[in-house]
Amino acid sequence: MLEAVHICDYALIDALDVEFQPGLNVITGETGAGKSIVVGALGLALGARASADAVRSGAERASVEAVFRVSSPPADRLSALLAAEDIALEDDMLILARTVTSDGRSRAQVNGKNVTVSALAAIGDELVDLHGQHEHQSLLRAACQMDLLDAYANTQDMVRDIATSVPLLHSLQREIDALEADDRDRLRQADFLRHEIAEIDSAGLSPNEEEELRARQHLITNAENIFTLANNAYAALYDSETAAAIDALDTALRSLEELAAIDERFVTQLNQTSECRACVEAIAEELRSYTSRIEFDPEELDTVNARLAAIGDLKRKYGENVEAILAYREEAAEKLATFENRDIHLETLRQRHESLHKETEAKAKALSKRRKKVAADMDAHILKALKTLDMRDARFMTSIDETPLCAHGVDKVTFMLAANKGEPLKPLRQVASGGEISRVMLALKTVFVEQDVVPTLIFDEIDAGIGGATARRVSEKMALLATRHQVLCITHLAQIAAPATTHYAVEKVTQAQRTGATIRRLTGEQREQEMARLLDGSVSAVSLKHAQALLAEHHTTTKNKPKRRKRT
Repeated sequence: MLEAVHICDYALIDALDVEFQPGLNVITGETGAGKSIVVGALGLALGARASADAVRSGAERASVEAVFRVSSPPADRLSALLAAEDIALEDDMLILARTVTSDGRSRAQVNGKNVTVSALAAIGDELVDLHGQHEHQSLLRAACQMDLLDAYANTQDMVRDIATSVPLLHSLQREIDALEADDRDRLRQADFLRHEIAEIDSAGLSPNEEEELRARQHLITNAENIFTLANNAYAALYDSETAAAIDALDTALRSLEELAAIDERFVTQLNQTSECRACVEAIAEELRSYTSRIEFDPEELDTVNARLAAIGDLKRKYGENVEAILAYREEAAEKLATFENRDIHLETLRQRHESLHKETEAKAKALSKRRKKVAADMDAHILKALKTLDMRDARFMTSIDETPLCAHGVDKVTFMLAANKGEPLKPLRQVASGGEISRVMLALKTVFVEQDVVPTLIFDEIDAGIGGATARRVSEKMALLATRHQVLCITHLAQIAAPATTHYAVEKVTQAQRTGATIRRLTGEQREQEMARLLDGSVSAVSLKHAQALLAEHHTTTKNKPKRRKRT
């Protein structure tokens, strides 16, 4: 619901704040007072085309904010739009804002976040139907016409079922197309994969092989030095003719044995030295055994170096280490298997696609049959509504043309209208503008009152060319709509203004030698006087009495109307 509009420096408006109410809101005023300026400003906040002409003379910029209270969670389409722009509701509120500078530049925002004008307009389309200009009339959009027909026919579940299957059909078709794209390229890729697999397999790689080879390479390269060092260590510990460690320990042991015999306190040192001698003897034996096993083989070094070079070549092609090379080999084998099994896989995909296509097409044809059956009944109701709005010669028809299978089925739905006798049926978007199109929209809205999810409806110029009984019927339909939607209507007719739950008047004012426009809410005597002015152009005793009677007729009737019994 539209709760408030804040306008600054727009056209004749210096600064204006207006709060709207649920139900039927009407806006009246003298011709040229600026009623349509308020609607024009609101249209700007809803994404209408911006122009520097909208900026009040002498101002740098015009700004408009429209404040909406939205049901939580929002309707599906609005929710998707907000999610796409990463916009969150704030206390169930959406604030649509638009600024236009004097050089024609504009900025759009939703809840303080900058958005494109197209995104603003898309969000606005889900919040308001503004009848009197085509930009925000949802019923003129083909997608909305299809949705309304489906809602009227209660076929939404059928549509959702088809909408789920169609993307899967497209996915299967893309897989089929990819497999059918170029057999020669597929064969070339298969041959190349076989070559890569054979090259890796011929190398006979094993995990951790490279680390083991590098360790062996290091050992062979340093073999001579290792032998010398080990030999020197052995000699120093056990085989030196001058000062072997084992000899020194033997001398120490003999002395300690004598000491321990004299003073038993040296038994510990004797035992420790004995252990040291045993360790030295063990180390010396290990060194002797090690040096006896060392072999100097230059050919083995060449073999190791050649193997490491081969692994290096494979690493440059297939991965940073042996494990990565082997993993690449497995991936290549899987891909090759896919190529080699391509014909079997392709046939499976074709069968799945054909089966799903037949199933989905059958559902789409059943949906189309249901749509066509219900459309005739819907058209009759719409035509009846048009005739009650003084469009006696109008013709209306829902055109359902066949299209290729898509997420909505196999139908293209178009609302067709001939407003006057002798005119051909044309798509609704192409019919005349102004009061005529507003009345068409009113008729459609009353027929779709249960199905239409747009919360706020605005009617401008709906009273053009009508009066008397027709105006009364228009007011009745507006009141009906207001039971399900918030309705704003700009009117010059008292019959249309009378049922309103809230009445506003737009007036021109002159301050400091500048003309501007203001809006105020009318109640009590103020409203009676405005209704009298609408009836005959002036406030007289007769027109005032007539106005009071007209208001009493609607509002007294509403208060005293008996409650409808609930069905059990």
